[in-house]
Amino acid sequence: MPAKKAAKKAAKKIAVPIKLERWFNDVKAVTHLHDLIEDPVFQQAVAILKEASGPTVTALDNDPQANSHKLAWYAGYRDAFNDLEKLTHRPSTTKTNQPDEWTHL
Repeated sequence: MPAKKAAKKAAKKIAVPIKLERWFNDVKAVTHLHDLIEDPVFQQAVAILKEASGPTVTALDNDPQANSHKLAWYAGYRDAFNDLEKLTHRPSTTKTNQPDEWTHL
């Protein structure tokens, strides 16, 4: 019973959505997520899920719109794992050096 109360209390502290700046300022969370993603078991699970949910020839439908929906869903599914990985790298704050003649664009 006490474990449930502690988990419930911890869950109340998290406010969703969290701004990206706030996420990247929490070095402990970023490092922990990086460690989780680098875990071989997690990587194997991701690879299995991507492979299992990928499009196959037998899954193709005669309806092009249905195929589009399936492929869009799959792309979003894959992007979710890629986006988690992106959350482990702080975005660059350096400005790209651009010649003055191109600044008007």
